[in-house]
Amino acid sequence: MSRRVLVALGVLSACAVLPGMVMGRAPAQAAANASAAKKAAKPHKCQKPHVWQTYRVGKHESLSEIAGVLGVSAEDLKRWNPRDSRRLRPGARLKFCGPRLEPQSVGRPSDGRLIGGVNLDPDGDNRGVGWVVAARREATWGTPETVRYVRRCVSQFRHRYKRSKADPIAIGDLSRRQGGPLPPHKSHQSGRDVDIGFILKSRAKNADDGPLRVATPTTLDVEKQWFLTKCFLDNPETQMIFMEASIASALKEYIKKVYKKNRRQREKYLRFFPGGAAPIIQADEEHTSHMHLRFRCPKGDKRCIP
Repeated sequence: MSRRVLVALGVLSACAVLPGMVMGRAPAQAAANASAAKKAAKPHKCQKPHVWQTYRVGKHESLSEIAGVLGVSAEDLKRWNPRDSRRLRPGARLKFCGPRLEPQSVGRPSDGRLIGGVNLDPDGDNRGVGWVVAARREATWGTPETVRYVRRCVSQFRHRYKRSKADPIAIGDLSRRQGGPLPPHKSHQSGRDVDIGFILKSRAKNADDGPLRVATPTTLDVEKQWFLTKCFLDNPETQMIFMEASIASALKEYIKKVYKKNRRQREKYLRFFPGGAAPIIQADEEHTSHMHLRFRCPKGDKRCIP
């Protein structure tokens, strides 16, 4: 029997719903739903002084942590990034509307913080062009300038010494995402410091997982180490390079040898060593496995203290 006959006989209510029936929406309800959907799809307007920006997700970061750094709510981040916010992955770019993030190195290297820093290893794979992150190191944030200087010199090293001739450079600590204390370091607080492992003759000891190995004048690959160190010395923004005294002496003797017939170059680089006119290289007894570089305050960072 048809539905119409069943209703006429009183067997079925006129309001009953049978399997397979196609229901229509009340015009008012359909219009309300359409309006809500249109509103949800409408892009969020970023009101001045806020601006649209992107944030690159780092390793082990949660949505709530990122929201705190950016000064927005986690719910807004989800709304602005419906796909990427479901499952955060290192390297993903999140769109957000907020106060413009101006990178800043604040305070001193031993008493400071970092605002809007850049991650040397944004995709979290612990490696890049010519470098690997040293084992158990996760403080890979610095000012945009610090990260750029490191990448540039390591890239030049890889261009000069191919993978078959030299292992990746081991990168140690830079700073935390927001700077501040980083035990056991006394410095590394404002995004301007970075530890870079020494290059050894034995490639078996330049392990691919990037541990920082203790070097001596006899185990150090002086030629390659000088190439890398020279790149940073040629950068006028390099403020200091700390290294163990015997390593500094080995490099100094190498300069005298390699520039024996080039007085101008010899004098140019010897002045950077202890006792020279511009002693950027500081010899000590602590930095036996790496050189500790510090860069000058970025231009425009008014709260940065040298």
